[in-house]
Amino acid sequence: MELSKRIRRPKWTDARLLVGAMLVVVAVIATYLLITTANSTTRVWASARPLVPGDVLEPTDLTVAEVNLADLGSKYLSADVELPEGSSVRSVVAAGELLAASTVAPLSELEGRVVAIDVAGSVPSVVDSGSLVDVWAQPEQTGLDDDASSPQQIVDSAPVAHITRDVGSFGTGDGARIEVFVGTADLSDVLAALDGHSVLSVVGAPPAASAGGEQ
Repeated sequence: MELSKRIRRPKWTDARLLVGAMLVVVAVIATYLLITTANSTTRVWASARPLVPGDVLEPTDLTVAEVNLADLGSKYLSADVELPEGSSVRSVVAAGELLAASTVAPLSELEGRVVAIDVAGSVPSVVDSGSLVDVWAQPEQTGLDDDASSPQQIVDSAPVAHITRDVGSFGTGDGARIEVFVGTADLSDVLAALDGHSVLSVVGAPPAASAGGEQ
């Protein structure tokens, strides 16, 4: 009788059983939430082509990407929200890149303008929309008595918005017209070179390093 009284079936009111049951429930809920979060995706805007400052964003320039960004979703533009009219980008965005919220800005806020530059001779094949170029200028020689002057770099790492090759004035297939985004600080030098009949040339520049993977 002593032994039967000592060994009793535990009751559900036992505090240890309640704590154990609660831990099991919490573990199940945490596992469910973890799996749900891992499998959830966010619809964000991505570039369908290289985007360059000064270009007004159009619907055809963007595509929808469904990605798993976890808690980084707020750093990118949601595809469920339309972009405001007259928007552009602050820096070059390569084709297929996600559009960071900090990259998009009204065109009026950009510190610079797109300038068309006619270049004599061939342009390196690596130069295309979205690439960067350095712009050089050399005063045009008008006579034999002109002092030969060395070309001067007037723009560093200017994004190329558009390029049209084979626009030689004599139909020889040489030359190009390049539209580049020129920052406000360099804009006066470029316009002076264009008005002063300087010979302009472009050289491909290395792409800018991405800061932490953000645009």
